[in-house]
Amino acid sequence: MRTKLAEFHYLDLQCSSLKNLPFSGNSSETKSITAKFVSESLLFIWNVLETLSTKRRLQSSDLFALSYLTNDLTIAVDVTLDADTAHPRLQVSKDGKSVTDTGAIRRVPSKKERFDSHTFVLAKEAYASGRLYWEVDVGKRRNWKLGVAQETVTRKGTLALSPQNGFWAIGLADGQDYWAYTAPWTRLTVSGRPRKIGIFLDISAKKLLFYNVHQKHALYIFSFHNDCSQEMKLFPFFSTGPTATQVDTEPLQISLGSDYVVFNPMLFATKLKP
Repeated sequence: MRTKLAEFHYLDLQCSSLKNLPFSGNSSETKSITAKFVSESLLFIWNVLETLSTKRRLQSSDLFALSYLTNDLTIAVDVTLDADTAHPRLQVSKDGKSVTDTGAIRRVPSKKERFDSHTFVLAKEAYASGRLYWEVDVGKRRNWKLGVAQETVTRKGTLALSPQNGFWAIGLADGQDYWAYTAPWTRLTVSGRPRKIGIFLDISAKKLLFYNVHQKHALYIFSFHNDCSQEMKLFPFFSTGPTATQVDTEPLQISLGSDYVVFNPMLFATKLKP
């Protein structure tokens, strides 16, 4: 039977080999290796926690391994849209997994949480800690914006998307130009036309990474060290684009429907400067 230190060295070798692989949700080989490593990692973590619960003494190698493994894991979260925040033009599906621009102002209850001037909608869940991941299927839409927003963002009246206003987002405009909504905006160079965007939020590191799921490339990384308070709450943010553009009835669709463990994408994504 392997000792804890031997277990860690074994897992370390597994992780090192994985770091040389492209991060892919579609490769059966990668899925198989990933599932094996994750299951063994979680078993090791469980054993360490069990040792703690019985007040047995942990070796220093146990603590180092526990820190190493948990730092390399990210939780994929089950994001659900909050219809009470949606602009009156937006129709949120009953299951809260997609949003469509109807092109018309609908009769909706007056809510303080609702955006009244921009076609924005937030998720129901706010996150204050952890490493989190979700995917959004943007399909063939010509306009979209995705990211996170602070709980305290302005909901009434016009505003500009920027970190200073509590939004960290990227988007596609008129089917041509990709932007990071910094101040001023940053034009992004994007190969092809991504149809599925992965969003990785590492609150402890204060990083937000956008990922082209199919091409396995990072699109942009935000660093929000100086833009928000220590005790921030961040909501996944969605927009179908400007109200002045031609209505696109294809929905924005949240792709993942359950929580599971994935690898920290910072290990695999192209290194970018924020």
